[in-house]
Amino acid sequence: MEEIMQSNSFFIIPLSAAYLSMCGLWFMLNKFGKSWNIQSIETSSKPWADFGISLVAAFAILGIGQAYTSGWLIPTGGNSIINQLIVWPLNNVLIFSPIIIALVLRKQSMKTIFISKEGLFLKLVFGLVASFTGILIFTGIRSEISRVPEILTSAVSIEALSNFPAIFFENIALAFLFVRLKWAIGIRWAIAIPSILFAFAHVPGSIAEGDPIGHILTFFFLTGGLTTFILYTAYRSRDIIWLGLVHYLMDVVIKAF
Repeated sequence: MEEIMQSNSFFIIPLSAAYLSMCGLWFMLNKFGKSWNIQSIETSSKPWADFGISLVAAFAILGIGQAYTSGWLIPTGGNSIINQLIVWPLNNVLIFSPIIIALVLRKQSMKTIFISKEGLFLKLVFGLVASFTGILIFTGIRSEISRVPEILTSAVSIEALSNFPAIFFENIALAFLFVRLKWAIGIRWAIAIPSILFAFAHVPGSIAEGDPIGHILTFFFLTGGLTTFILYTAYRSRDIIWLGLVHYLMDVVIKAF
């Protein structure tokens, strides 16, 4: 498989431009009053308790994920269609089940993980339009526009679609943690802390590769700024359905799986 995800400007700049454009499209849509009905985020009577529960759920997800890699969940049968379309998604439901358990125990709605039925059709259509825009921008900047038909074909293949549940559950987990962090410390820090941590996470690898300090700082601010804008967009749109589509299709573009 061609290596696309690299710690260099030929990857991060097109990716940043694509995501910034896709998020920007939502703000344009919302400005002209064509967005879905945005609900306010529910509050918590015990914000720190809910944040603690979210951390427990996160560690439980990691533990169940480790159990999966050790072969302790539903047995898989290689690359068969049954495994790809049934077993793998079911294992993802089991892996991320602590989130559902936490919601049930705390009697919290799906809106606290940015999922609602309001404007569902619009969310799906907008997610596809935004994703196609992102694909054109990413491949255009890299002078790879000829890859677009291949990307679209790959996106609807069984192999790629089998990864959609895992990607969507990742978005659910992030929204779950984000909302509860917001309850505990407020929106500004709930956006700033993950963005800073995500930016710092790439620094050790860049240092190990011997990247110049200018490159490291540029990569740090680009990844941190991009994460900030994506989180802010998720918070404003109160939705991960369209963002889930964007995440999936961009992962197809960068050959993340």
